[in-house]
Amino acid sequence: MSIATQFDLILRVLIAGACGFAIGYERDARAKTAGLRTHIIIAVGSALMMIVSKYGFMDLLGNKGIELDPSRIAAQIVSGIGFIGAGTIIVKHEDVNGLTTATGLWTTAGVGMAIGARMYVVGIFSALLVLGTQIMLHRDLAWLRLPHYSEIRLKVKHGHHNISVIQKALQKNDITIASIRVRKAEALDNVRMTVQYPETFSKEKLTEILEAIPEIVAMEIY
Repeated sequence: MSIATQFDLILRVLIAGACGFAIGYERDARAKTAGLRTHIIIAVGSALMMIVSKYGFMDLLGNKGIELDPSRIAAQIVSGIGFIGAGTIIVKHEDVNGLTTATGLWTTAGVGMAIGARMYVVGIFSALLVLGTQIMLHRDLAWLRLPHYSEIRLKVKHGHHNISVIQKALQKNDITIASIRVRKAEALDNVRMTVQYPETFSKEKLTEILEAIPEIVAMEIY
């Protein structure tokens, strides 16, 4: 393999690393599980494996009984990245965190593969698209305002009308109960509800409303 070709391959790895840097920097700035180093290494590693898959066995071609399947190693990148992505997903009390980071890692691997295959334009465009999505959708955009939802878990004094008191207090403040589940116990009832509240509300305001209800003994807001 010529020196010029070697430098071309190095350039691919560097460009892949730069794309991984851009995506990882945004994740690191938001204190996510996988940050700058992880995304750079995944992008560089994917580009490197793609290069090896395409060019690493060229010297064996022409030998009797040997055929080259360039897609074989590349296909394993997609499978292997799933294990890394799974490590960034945290499930706690039916709450799932890390899905965006996991999908970002998966896409970063795809960016590295594209650049390793010398598809510079589509690789860089994909990296910029992912980065733009991560940045823009974290902002409060007037044309893309979604309803605010929170999951609330309460321990409520056992009583026939206590749940109704909570419901009325929330409805009085324009808070809509999307779903509610009650598990009754001897002393305290466990209540889990999903509520929708106005744009002007914050979780702090929601906490104040719930703290003012004497029937509530303990609460968690997600």
